[in-house]
Amino acid sequence: MESMTGYAFFEQSTHQFSYSVELKSLNSRYLEIFINLPKLLKNEENTLHALLKNYFVRGKLELTVDIFDWIITKPIAINAEMIKKYYHELTKIHRLLGVAEPFRFESILAMEGISHRGRSVISQRSRDTLYNSISRAVTKTIEMRKKEGAAVRKDVAAILNKISGHMASIKHLTKNAAKDKKELLRKRIETLLGSKIDDVKLYTECAILADKLDINEEIIRLKDHLNKFNALLKSDEQIGKKLDFLAQEMFREINTIGSKSNSSGISHVVVDIKNYIEMIREHCRNIV
Repeated sequence: MESMTGYAFFEQSTHQFSYSVELKSLNSRYLEIFINLPKLLKNEENTLHALLKNYFVRGKLELTVDIFDWIITKPIAINAEMIKKYYHELTKIHRLLGVAEPFRFESILAMEGISHRGRSVISQRSRDTLYNSISRAVTKTIEMRKKEGAAVRKDVAAILNKISGHMASIKHLTKNAAKDKKELLRKRIETLLGSKIDDVKLYTECAILADKLDINEEIIRLKDHLNKFNALLKSDEQIGKKLDFLAQEMFREINTIGSKSNSSGISHVVVDIKNYIEMIREHCRNIV
């Protein structure tokens, strides 16, 4: 079993720059991938998307790569011809206007087109180092998802055991339900009529009432769902959606048991079971 919650963060340096890699994984009904890259790595987005898709089948993934602290200085080129042209034109205007202040050569260096800073290029060596960190982030995130998945499996198994215990209580409480209903019905009818009722009619009415209140089928189906749930917990497949659907069926059965029974004791147990099933459904929403 694997959870959809995981996290990894690495910070490292290459011979060109320092960088950080962060991978977040959250629960989602589907596989959602969001990639945040600096401009220098925008061409890598499709490659990284395919990489994550190979390792994850469900969950909301957010990969963020940040580059900072460049170690290698970008090359700078000086346009000598442009400097000559600027100098020629500016000195001519300086003389024409008769400016008393001497012409300062360094003012030309601030003019447009004089210098050009080269574009940063990520070397193959730096790229390999960066991708290695991304792979490590994927591995660490998967390990965290599996670790949390194991904890969820243990918690869900414990909840299922509690539900099984409560089902045994319901079975016990319904053991004498038909007999109790018969005596209650007899007393109410005798009170209304003031005389004893014919046993044949009484048994007929009790049979009809017992059929309406019978929850044996629901108990059997709920037990079957519990067994199926326990079997799925041992599977290494993607079981999140299956468990969620199965939990819905369990809730439907226990809800029917609650509506059929008018026993206060059973009603209290039903409320507890409903609460446990809701806890299981919360876990299911975070299982792959």
